[in-house]
Order: sequence, then C-alpha cells, then structure tokens
Amino acid sequence: MTEDQFRELLDRHGGDLERWPRATLREARRLLAQSVAAQAMLDELVAVELALTETDGDAAPPADLADRIFERAFGTRTASSDALAPDVAPLRGTIRPV
Repeated sequence: MTEDQFRELLDRHGGDLERWPRATLREARRLLAQSVAAQAMLDELVAVELALTETDGDAAPPADLADRIFERAFGTRTASSDALAPDVAPLRGTIRPV
C-alpha cells in the first residue's frame, strides 16, 4: 500500500482502523509500522475527529453570529446596524448546529 492509497482510505473510512475493510487492514498496519508520514496522517485525522466529537452539542452560537459573518464576508454593516436596503430583512435568531 502506498501513502497516497492510505490517505484515500483514511478519507473514505476515517481514523478508526477497526472500521476499515479487512482486505485493506493488514497492508495499512504494515505501512503504519514503516512510514512516519502515514503515522502522521492517521494522528492528524484522529485529532480532527476527536475535536469534532468533543464539542458541546447544547452550546448555542452568539445571537449576532450571522450578522458578524455577513459583515466580515462583504465588508459592510449588517441589518442590525440599519445599513442594508429596506427590502432586505435582517437575520434573526440563532444558528444551531446541524
């Protein structure tokens, strides 16, 4: 197995090698035993997966998050600062994680 093939399998199956197809597992472990680059790829993906699962699902973003994103993206004041055209409705409420 090459490092490129290993990266593709990481992208497809994630960092938990036990969830990988058995046909690829032996070669993936062999590559991990020999390749520092493959070990780093796995470590990086596992760290990202852990960071994504450790978030507090009940934590709500700030109420003005959408306004701040709009302002940063377009360099203009938002509806909350009365800078938008009158026919544009301001963003209200909070954004919830999906």
